[in-house]
Amino acid sequence: MRHLPDHPSLGFLRQEAKDLLAALRESKPDASLAEAQRTLAVEYGLRDWAALKAEVERRVADQPVAPDGLAEELVEAFGLGRVTEPPAAVSFTPMGRCWSIVTERGRWLAVTVYPWITADQAELGARLRDTAVAAGVSAPTPVRSTEGRLIETVQDQSWRVHEWIEVGPSPVAPTPTGVARRVGEILGTLHAQAIPSETPINPYVTMRRPESEWQDLLKRARAAGKPWAEQLAGTLPVVFELQAINADLDGAEFVLCNQVVIPENVRQSHNDGLVLTEWDFTGSLTPELELASALTHWAMRPAINHKAIAAFRDGYVDAAGDWPELMLSSFGTAVTAWLNWTHNTICEAIDPSDPDQANFAEHESTDLLNHPMTRESLQRLLTAANAR
Repeated sequence: MRHLPDHPSLGFLRQEAKDLLAALRESKPDASLAEAQRTLAVEYGLRDWAALKAEVERRVADQPVAPDGLAEELVEAFGLGRVTEPPAAVSFTPMGRCWSIVTERGRWLAVTVYPWITADQAELGARLRDTAVAAGVSAPTPVRSTEGRLIETVQDQSWRVHEWIEVGPSPVAPTPTGVARRVGEILGTLHAQAIPSETPINPYVTMRRPESEWQDLLKRARAAGKPWAEQLAGTLPVVFELQAINADLDGAEFVLCNQVVIPENVRQSHNDGLVLTEWDFTGSLTPELELASALTHWAMRPAINHKAIAAFRDGYVDAAGDWPELMLSSFGTAVTAWLNWTHNTICEAIDPSDPDQANFAEHESTDLLNHPMTRESLQRLLTAANAR
């Protein structure tokens, strides 16, 4: 699901609706602007365009305020100079809120990160990021702290800072063919670097919960009176069917992979370019597994997007040289990630850590249950991906 920034712009949303209209007309020539606006509103978790405009007005009038001293402590930790303007909220993500900070030396984006993203993990991402940028991939420039680290703890949270860059929103869904091709090129460029990796594979994409934990989750959702509890009950058979799809990791030769080349982490830039904003999840994977995972994010919503898949493949082949023959097992780590994300998000919705997380998790849980990954959809995606 798409998430509005903290200070959304109706101008940006109108342009997003026009971009979406162009994407819709690639498969439905008679699509209207009103249809595109309604579809965009639903993607943002709202019923229609009027509700989306009302939410924009509410957010503009009710801006989050940074905790006392946060900006000053961040600029001291990262050596950014003297703060010259109050920090401004940018967006809320699953990891927390991001802030714009202006100092005498320029403008910066301060980003919260998960506690498990250590300085060593950030260095791993920086290694892939630097190699990718040298190969032509656009990415934010990270700032090191006065201690030379990419991650610092400020006010009991882990933070990193980037130089500010002007970017647009994430690409719309269904993915326009031009965007799909450029994303394919980015992923193909990353895989062409083929940096060998011996770091342990992230258990988030390998370890699955037993059925008993999902049944317990359903009980908790019902006890909490969640309106989507029975929808979760109806989704559990789909969850259990997905459990049979496993990645074949025996003898796999791992390379450093970004692992999150997904719409939420891609921003549009000048001259139809794309910026890949997230690198902290970099780790061991095979190109085949990352490619299959990326397709589930770029070519399945709202339905299997055959034109986007073909464009994605063309871009990937141009950059990487060839397109691997995928199998259902190629989606094994994507399935595990979806299962864990869904379980964790629903847990957060049932017992949120704060109001912002509660709002985020509630909307995300509804979206995940409305658009679950299924074995059938993966099989159709596989057929389209392997078509020539």
